[in-house]
Order: sequence, then structure tokens, then C-alpha cells
Amino acid sequence: MSDGLTGGAGSLTAEGVIAEYYESIYRIALGLSANRSDAEDIAQEVCVAVLRGLPKFRGDARITTWLYRITFRVATRWLARRRRSVELPESLAAADDTLPLDLMRALDRLPFDARMVILLVSVEGMTHAEAAAILAVPEGTVASRLHTARRRLTELLGARSRRQRH
Repeated sequence: MSDGLTGGAGSLTAEGVIAEYYESIYRIALGLSANRSDAEDIAQEVCVAVLRGLPKFRGDARITTWLYRITFRVATRWLARRRRSVELPESLAAADDTLPLDLMRALDRLPFDARMVILLVSVEGMTHAEAAAILAVPEGTVASRLHTARRRLTELLGARSRRQRH
């Protein structure tokens, strides 16, 4: 199961899938929400969706593609309900080392689509094809969003480090 290969749900248990992929689900939820509490709630909703949906999983795609697609949909709905952007307090720096605080703040300033591409490709290590399948966009769109997002992150992080030096 750890390779995320395709396969019918018969060989997979919801508990096993959740145990193996919870950290990645949480990491993506945190990157999208920029709030630990929201990320935990999103991850829990994803777990419920996995419990309900795994019997219907046909194995046409990798299990990771299916999971991240669920995570993306749940996070999108969750954030639409919240309709706000959350600033990360300084105290989170020591409390959560999933991603560096300055990177979390810079990610929070990116558009949602750009954030999702960065999280899938750069943080989770997916290929452009895998990210495209999750986001339901062409590979070229993933490449373009990734290029633009990386350039913007470099600008944001560079500006922050220049401010800290002065």
C-alpha cells in the first residue's frame, strides 16, 4: 500500500489508508488553510470521506491521487465556508515544524490554486501528471502554475529575509 499503486478497495482498509496517509493529508490541509485547527478539521473530514468512499474506490487511479483529490475538495469547501485568510501567530513556529513558519506565511499569500500545486509537487513530491490528475487540469497548467508560484514564493521569501536583515 505504501507505493500508492492502483488496486481495488478489496485489499485496502480505511483504517490502514488513514494511518498511512494521515500525515500527508494533514500537511496539505495545513498548507491550504494556514491554520492548525482548520487543518485538523479538514483532515478529519477527509478521514470520514475515506471511510465512506473506500468501498466505492475502483482502483482506476493511485490511492494517493484519490486521497489528495478528496483532500482538495474538502479543503475547498471548508475554506469557502470560512471565507477568511488566517494569519499564523509567531507562537506556531515552535508548535508545528511541518513546514517552516516563513514558508507557511508565504504560501498563505499565494492564490489557492498555486498553493495546491506547490504542496502537491514540491512538498509531497508528486509528478506533474499526478498533480494534474488530482486537480483535474492539464499537465501544462500544473507546470505553469508551479513556475509562477515558485517565482512568487521566491519574491515573498526574499523580501522577508531582506526586511529581517535591516
